[in-house]
Amino acid sequence: MIRIALLFAQGRANATLSYQHGWPRAFMDSPLFDVVPFNFAERTLAERAALVAKIATARVDAIVLLHSIYSNQNELRGPLPWLLGRLPQPKAYFIGNEYKGMPEKMAFCRALRLSLLISQCNSPVVLDLYRRELGCAVDSVPNTGVDEKIFFSSMPLKERPIDIGYRSFDAPWYLGNREKVEIADYFRAAADRADLRVDISLDPKDRFDPLGYAAFLNRCRGQIGTESGGDFFELNDATRKAVNAFTNQNPQATWSEVKQRFFDNYGPSKSLRIISGRQVEAAACKSAQILFEGEYNGYFHAGTHYIPLRKDYSNADDAIRMLRDDALCASIVDAAYEVVRQELTYPKLVERFATVLRGVL
Repeated sequence: MIRIALLFAQGRANATLSYQHGWPRAFMDSPLFDVVPFNFAERTLAERAALVAKIATARVDAIVLLHSIYSNQNELRGPLPWLLGRLPQPKAYFIGNEYKGMPEKMAFCRALRLSLLISQCNSPVVLDLYRRELGCAVDSVPNTGVDEKIFFSSMPLKERPIDIGYRSFDAPWYLGNREKVEIADYFRAAADRADLRVDISLDPKDRFDPLGYAAFLNRCRGQIGTESGGDFFELNDATRKAVNAFTNQNPQATWSEVKQRFFDNYGPSKSLRIISGRQVEAAACKSAQILFEGEYNGYFHAGTHYIPLRKDYSNADDAIRMLRDDALCASIVDAAYEVVRQELTYPKLVERFATVLRGVL
């Protein structure tokens, strides 16, 4: 058993982000780890410094920082990463939101004297960039697993009152695509024409906590979705900063203008497309998924684990017909569920991380 100090931020601000609550619980439930937990959420700087002092006196084999420590807000600001970096134990960091604040996150890793970086992306190109930048071990683990106590099928597909459901958000333009908005708009517009009962929203007020989201998925015969992330990856945030500067100076700019100026001829492109927790949790609840064609980290394959949708919507009518086919949907949801059960539960992902961590102990 590996004894670890587990650093995370779990509070009201991330209540709808199931993975930021699922990971701490999964580590603490795992027989592979003896966990000393440190929750940095909703703390003053002095309280966070006191937690770092406690970590320094904890007798642990490694220090593990989860996504919630630094995906959006850095919960270890000021001298705290430097102080952790002076501790002798190996440090592992699950990096999140690998599309913004990357120079700052790389500096964070260096201050920690990081031993192991865990990316959400499994692209060899991306992982190699990290290795060359940081000089530490790098591996990939999906950012969301399934808590089977929360996400499971509780209603037969035929009895679900919603044909297509979706909860997401309008991604920032600097990602280079607006697929989440476009797929939502398309199926909302198609609802009357195709006689579909839909519940589709990009409004943050309509997001659910994990139990609410599991209940929502079980009311939905189908889900729509896209890969998360963007079609490019940079460690210097150059494109993100350029897009933000342009839109700040030109607040009336349209997406078409931004796309043409920054992305139509972007290259060389290093994609950062990843499977989303929404897809993993939908599969666990046996909701059939209509997804844009993509890689999905190699877990879900078109026609086997999801109904494929071309990004120009040229086969959208076929996709809707497939969603109405009971036998086909049963085959697809069973295949996707089997992938989740075999590879994407939290115990499976924690076991995978433990194997990688042993390599730096």
